[in-house]
Amino acid sequence: MKKVLVGLAAGALAMGIFASSSLAAVTYDSATGTGFVGKGDVQLALGWNNAQLQKEAEKLLFTYESVETYEVTVEWTTNEGKKGEKTHTVDHKKTSEIAASLDSSARKANQFTGFFLNGVKDVTVKEAVPALGDEFPGESGHIVTKVELVSSTSTLYVNGTPLQ
Repeated sequence: MKKVLVGLAAGALAMGIFASSSLAAVTYDSATGTGFVGKGDVQLALGWNNAQLQKEAEKLLFTYESVETYEVTVEWTTNEGKKGEKTHTVDHKKTSEIAASLDSSARKANQFTGFFLNGVKDVTVKEAVPALGDEFPGESGHIVTKVELVSSTSTLYVNGTPLQ
């Protein structure tokens, strides 16, 4: 019985490795906006079958979002001559729309294998990062004395859904 359980566990592990390697055909270089997304990854993200993906493939929108979180310390002096200091957390969010084209490698029944990511088309920045010496926030009279990056995340999306 013990040998059967060990064999089943090893088989399940091997199937898990095989299954995960059959997808995960996502590569993306954020510096150039180029890469490749396999059609299975898109199907998994959107919950689509092959027929749905074949029908909607030309309409998909790929975007890349990065969020950097900074601690920004400001100092000020009140009218009474008292000094104050406060640290704010500021998120710097950047969203890039990515140009994509179908991988038209020859396949059974003229189906494609995925999407080539061909570079950044448009970039939207939600909020700029304050720099040393800036007045922050707004016209508060508070002067930035320290800016420190504390975290950074990034995600590639298809139609607003994250790719794994």
